[in-house]
Amino acid sequence: MSLNTNDKLVTTGALKKAWFIWETFPQTCYNYERMMGQVVAHMFVPIVKCLYGDSPEKRKELMKREIEFFNVHIEFGACILGMIIALEEEKAKGNDIPNDLIRNLKTSLMGPLAGVGDTIWQGVVIPILLALCIDMTHAGSGNFWGSIVYAVVIVAAAYTISYKNFMFGYRAGSNAVMDFLENGTINKILKGASVMGCMVMGGLIVNYVKVNCGIEIPSETSVYSMQKDFLDTVMPSILPLASTMGIFYLLKKRWTSIKIIGLIIVISIVLGGLGILTY
Repeated sequence: MSLNTNDKLVTTGALKKAWFIWETFPQTCYNYERMMGQVVAHMFVPIVKCLYGDSPEKRKELMKREIEFFNVHIEFGACILGMIIALEEEKAKGNDIPNDLIRNLKTSLMGPLAGVGDTIWQGVVIPILLALCIDMTHAGSGNFWGSIVYAVVIVAAAYTISYKNFMFGYRAGSNAVMDFLENGTINKILKGASVMGCMVMGGLIVNYVKVNCGIEIPSETSVYSMQKDFLDTVMPSILPLASTMGIFYLLKKRWTSIKIIGLIIVISIVLGGLGILTY
């Protein structure tokens, strides 16, 4: 359904304020009953004044509708909120917009866009930026610029992506996002992001996970190193990879982080004391 954006009721100021509330306070009221539902209602505070400024009953009805369960990736799911505002605006102008349409649109889109956002943001953007900034902190003694650059860039990127998606959803309406999800573009993006994310994580494992075998077998003429002469020859960095995959397996088995850290400490003390593992 295409939306008619003529004779807008929502002012530009109210729209920008609604976006700022969504991006800045998305998890301040996070709970298991409504997840992000309360911040969606909070976001509608400046909007509802534009739509139903003289009708308290309709304002209450809108807030009850928008405070329902909602959960999505903050930046990539912002377009859903833009679309919902556009639908509520059309409804306030007297167009036939059923309440179920608004609810179903939020429910149907929040899952796919959460998947897209988590894959690209947490699987690609954050690891790449972290790798660059960690290297920056290692370049010289006491270099703190890496942490500052990371904080500035990640916040700026989050606000920029969120704003663009929010306004895109408001202006384009539901058709644009539905077409994006249905024409195969989402699968291409997810596949590319997954491949790139695996490459980035592989690079991070090699550079920052240090596990070496300390077993050495002496002979009359030389010393055979299990690490240098065997493991590095067969597959370099196989122990860091194996350690990482082992921790991932335990996480899949729902081990808590405290248990995993405790296990790492015990294994390190025992195998390190025996000389089987070295740093």
